[in-house]
Amino acid sequence: MVAQVAELLRKVGKVEEYLFPLTPGPSPDGRGDGVRVDWLSGDGSEPPEEFLAELESFREVVRRWQGTTLLPIDQMILTLAQELFTEPADLALAHKLALVLRQAADDHADWRLPELTAELGVIARNERRFIGFSSDDAGFDPERHRGKVVVTTMHKAKGLEWDRVYLMSVNNYDFPSLQPNDRYISEKWFVRGGLNLEAEALAQLRALETSGEYDWYEEGAETRQARLDYVRERLRLLFVGITRAKKDLIVTWNTGRQGDQTPALPFMALLGWLESNRA
Repeated sequence: MVAQVAELLRKVGKVEEYLFPLTPGPSPDGRGDGVRVDWLSGDGSEPPEEFLAELESFREVVRRWQGTTLLPIDQMILTLAQELFTEPADLALAHKLALVLRQAADDHADWRLPELTAELGVIARNERRFIGFSSDDAGFDPERHRGKVVVTTMHKAKGLEWDRVYLMSVNNYDFPSLQPNDRYISEKWFVRGGLNLEAEALAQLRALETSGEYDWYEEGAETRQARLDYVRERLRLLFVGITRAKKDLIVTWNTGRQGDQTPALPFMALLGWLESNRA
């Protein structure tokens, strides 16, 4: 039936006569919103009723899809995806595309549907890397690389496991713990007082916006809070790295470029726990 209905659609001289006829024909239920058939054949003969029902059903779908052009590009993609796809992977890809094109629309306020469609074509032709759905980004399987050395970051290793894992540079610079001799990547050595300029600037802006009697700016307070937040994040990251090992875990540290770095405090705590259990 699909091929026969498609053949009938090819006879449409003007698409609008099919989608939005000025004088709709009778429908099977008598509502008067059926498909006019005078464009189907020159001799006035009508196709079988099941063909007309299929044409009406398809017309409703096309009308609904055409209506999505009034939506923002991300909502348009998600709406169409819900009707076209059922597999989770396809729906996830559509969601990713929606986010990418929404970002493109935000970056280019003058873009309309033709420009966004062209951007989608660029992605489809692999002319621009689509991060998040390549084998490198989401489909890496350690079992497919048995016997090979895999170099990755702790962030990308989340959710993966190997028989043996090497964690390097576990020192008090990469994994600080609020110790007096710790250094932080966001604090430059040439800034007085070891201030985190980004955190301090944001605190000053917030102080300008507030009108409370006690909401004043205190120099260094945001730097200390930024240190605490960073320590928490790095400790969680170290836990991720440690738990990637199935059998063997090798943890190393270095002294850094200036030769003044020491083992990270969590590393020393883990080493002390290990030695006490061995004893």
